[in-house]
Amino acid sequence: MPNWTQEPPDPADHHSFRIVRTPADGLLSGIVTCPIVQGCPTHYYKCRTLPCEGQAKCEACQQGHSWRWHAYISAIMIPSHEHFLFEFTAAASDTFKHYFNHYRTLRACKFSARRPTKKINGRVVIACTRIDEANTPLPEAPDVKKILCHIWGISENRTTIKHGLRHPFASIGVDPKNKNGD
Repeated sequence: MPNWTQEPPDPADHHSFRIVRTPADGLLSGIVTCPIVQGCPTHYYKCRTLPCEGQAKCEACQQGHSWRWHAYISAIMIPSHEHFLFEFTAAASDTFKHYFNHYRTLRACKFSARRPTKKINGRVVIACTRIDEANTPLPEAPDVKKILCHIWGISENRTTIKHGLRHPFASIGVDPKNKNGD
């Protein structure tokens, strides 16, 4: 006998987030749901973005692939209300850094991201404003690090979080010695 309900179950693992980048032509708008940025050095390797495991043990580094720092925040997309991860590079991160320094959190930051050159790899420009969270209730922030580990296929136990001098930016590191997440 079926167990009928009027609402879907709450997502148990919160892994169903997709990573969204700034489109070449158009505007991406969202409201941040997490308090800080999570980021790490990454490689575009074997047709996907993967975290760098450190030069000594990183296959991509050993094959001469360059790295670049990517950052991730969780956000609600405007107008669709999809909860997603927004990916951006260090070059586009200063707006979020200044916003955090003023408000001490990124949560409830309404942002828009665009590429003025309208090229897929063009510079990203981000603008931020604050919203009143009391008038716009936001969902709970997901565990961004956990979602990224799931997407990248690495054990969360293999990672470390280091809060750098550029707070609110937390760096995710991967321990190349710990292959099993022990």
